[in-house]
Amino acid sequence: MKKFDLFELKNGVRGVLVDLPHLNSVTVEVYLKIGSKYEMRNEFGISHVLEHMAFKGTKKRKTAIGINVEINSKGAIYNAGTGYEATSYYITTVKRNIHWAVEFLSDILMNSTFPEIELKKELGVVAEEIKMYEDNPTMGLAYDFVEFMYGESKRGCWSISGSVKDVSVITRKKMINYRSKYLSGENMVVVVAGKLGNKKEIKKQTIDCFGGFNRQSSGKTETEIVLGKSRKMIKKKKIDQAHFCFGVPTIERSDKRRYVAVLVETMISGNSSSRLYEQIRQKSGLAYYVFSLGQLLTETGYTGVQAGVNNKKLDFALELTRNEYVDFYKTVKEEELKRIKDFILGKSEMSLDKTSFWSDFVGQRLLLDNKVVSLESELEKFKKVGLKEVKEFAKEFFRKDAFRLVVAKS
Repeated sequence: MKKFDLFELKNGVRGVLVDLPHLNSVTVEVYLKIGSKYEMRNEFGISHVLEHMAFKGTKKRKTAIGINVEINSKGAIYNAGTGYEATSYYITTVKRNIHWAVEFLSDILMNSTFPEIELKKELGVVAEEIKMYEDNPTMGLAYDFVEFMYGESKRGCWSISGSVKDVSVITRKKMINYRSKYLSGENMVVVVAGKLGNKKEIKKQTIDCFGGFNRQSSGKTETEIVLGKSRKMIKKKKIDQAHFCFGVPTIERSDKRRYVAVLVETMISGNSSSRLYEQIRQKSGLAYYVFSLGQLLTETGYTGVQAGVNNKKLDFALELTRNEYVDFYKTVKEEELKRIKDFILGKSEMSLDKTSFWSDFVGQRLLLDNKVVSLESELEKFKKVGLKEVKEFAKEFFRKDAFRLVVAKS
């Protein structure tokens, strides 16, 4: 059983050390409770832009080019990502660079200067990213689907990046004010996972580097989510295929049935032996890609599937999809459930050699669930899910009057 060394700074920052002495790499990752779900309508896209701007210069590290050179000189891998409920920044490197990585991440989060000239350029970069998603339904339609379901809520940018128009009005002042609302010790988790060596020194440095953040934030992360009444949306695009997202709202992440939800989603569309992959691609030859969409958020959740098919075969593909969901509770068998459990267990076990897996596993749960559980206990909960629970879940949520559909076609 992997033990996590948890500690909390005086300002509320929570730290976790995950010692993996058999590996050579180390991932330092910082999770922040900053996400598009918290944005007001005049702030859409700002969490995503804030993430981009973290690497554009600090008081100590003056330029974006200098930052990139510094990271590359360490042979490190770095990235950041914005979600609905959280943003994360990480560096994967080797043991000798741990202290550098901890200091680096604290610097870009605490001391970023957000130069006007860099912001102007980066808004152009983000605009092109948004256009890329709009031009490519394979990448962007899933966001359209979530926005279609929850876009009537008074708060929250459900496309995460917002529109080109939203982004065009973001100013340095607006971004700094937004950052000040949410960047705080209580909304922050720092994870160091990998070959650690002297954990006492790493803990001390984490305290020294992250102890300067304010404890509390003024921004509220509780969100009232409204489910839209419309059940179908068609987007006209100049494309050769028809792409669709088909799904249904289910449960929030705190629901005890979250393990049931993951298993059901995986059985229906989560791997190359799933039901819809088999029906749509293998048996019918209708699509190149078929993948699952589901997410469990704090206040809501959904499950679903996305695929791209021949325009003339769209109705047939949708009929196959709808029937698979509706009939699932009547047709699912014990051996199918066992096979998917084995898939999840095997996939998890293969991930154990990745420091990024551990930082993600620990960081997200501590930030959003306020607790860390062992991987063993997490997998045990999957093992305990019974066929009856699976059938009850499917029967409750997979109703014909509950499904949502978004289609992009010419």
